[in-house]
Parts: sequence; structure tokens; C-alpha cells
Amino acid sequence: MRPVSHSGARRSEILFAIGNLVPALVLGVGLFALPTRWWPADVTVGSAVVGVLVTSVCAVARPELARLALRVGAGVLLALGLVIVGTAALSLAFLAGIHGDFGQGGVALMLLVTFLVLPYAVVYPLIELRFVAPRASAALTPPAPKPPVEAPSGDGGAAA
Repeated sequence: MRPVSHSGARRSEILFAIGNLVPALVLGVGLFALPTRWWPADVTVGSAVVGVLVTSVCAVARPELARLALRVGAGVLLALGLVIVGTAALSLAFLAGIHGDFGQGGVALMLLVTFLVLPYAVVYPLIELRFVAPRASAALTPPAPKPPVEAPSGDGGAAA
């Protein structure tokens, strides 16, 4: 019999593994819905989607590795989300600063991308990392008591 995680924790691991399919689907559809191809974006987002899918399958198939796999998948998703949101914010600044009123369409598009990616690729992985992270209870245990110190003798330390 395989070792399994603690009681209700296994259910949350499976729910997070299934929940990872939603951001993977959103990012995969968003990647291939773009009319133009740029290989750095294709490789980065495509490999992140594959990574999240592989870690989700690993979390369901191997209960002993579920927490580690979910942490890796959430980390990949969070890193990609921060890159996308950061890139969109830089694009917003560029379009608003350089193009002024002419760039308002691009500003609206980048705002839409930012607000669509934010919940799936930044907020969800943060929540997942919060629930899947190892518990810090072992670090909070009080230190072991020190052995009692002998009382000094009255002979001024000149013991023979």
C-alpha cells in the first residue's frame, strides 16, 4: 500500500491538481489564439503549460510526491504570471507614454490582458502555494530545556 498524505489533505491536493487545468487551459488557448507567432513567447508559455499539466498528473498519480509537484507547478505558473503581468505593465507604460491618444487601443488591450491573466496566473498560484507549502509547526516548537547548572562551591573555585 502506498503512503498517502494526511486525511483531508489528499482531497485538497487532488482539487488543486484539477484546478491547475484551468490556468493551463486559459494560457494555452490564449497562446494559440494570438494571430501572430513569436517563438520566445510560444516556447515560454507552451513549456509552462506543459509543466503545469505534468505536475498536476504527477500530483494525482503519485500521492507521495503530490505536495512537491503542486509546489513546482504553482511556482512555474506564478513565475509565468509575473512575467506576463510585468510585460503587460511595461507595454501599458510604453503605449501611454510614447503614443499618447493614438495608443489608447493598445492600452485597453494590455489592461484586458493584465486583468485576465492576474487571477489565473498570479492570485491562484499564491493561494495554492499557501495551502500546499510545508507547515512551519516544526520550526515553532520550543527549544529543549537546558540541563541544570551546578551551584558554585564556596571555596572560590579551588577544588582539589
